[in-house]
Amino acid sequence: MLSDQILTKQQVNQHIDGLYREHKSWLYAWLCKKMSNHCDAADLTQDTFVKIMSRYADYYYYEPRALLTTIAKSLMFNLYRRKKIEQAYLSVLAEQQLEYSISLEEHLLVIETLCELCDLIEDLPDRQKKVFILAQLEGLSYAQIAQQLDISISTIKRDLTHAMAACFMAME
Repeated sequence: MLSDQILTKQQVNQHIDGLYREHKSWLYAWLCKKMSNHCDAADLTQDTFVKIMSRYADYYYYEPRALLTTIAKSLMFNLYRRKKIEQAYLSVLAEQQLEYSISLEEHLLVIETLCELCDLIEDLPDRQKKVFILAQLEGLSYAQIAQQLDISISTIKRDLTHAMAACFMAME
């Protein structure tokens, strides 16, 4: 597809249909080689094409397989990260052996919130991300963070304030 070409909705649908028909089996096979779970590979194959359909105008490509693998790799990374977060959460729950039971819906809500928080932290500027992780997740003092990152305590406070504000704004 040429990047300066303006396509009608029907042409876009035809391009996507052709892309799907030509490359779905190849993408599924490629994902099966990368992943141990064939159901996840099938889901990611579909999710890759859904992503292309939802933002087709953003994708100009000359090499469809390069586009598909780039999108699929991103989705695969997100899936693995989500599973890692979910496993960590379930491990903490098992260790704590809660006296009360929470519903599956509440579990899913907590996992979804943790995933959103991880995405948000990932999008922070590098120094803010490091300060936030060291202070909030590793429990280091401001003095320890200052020494480790070679920055002032006032910079740490400012970075933490910005990071926390971003978290609160995203969770509203």
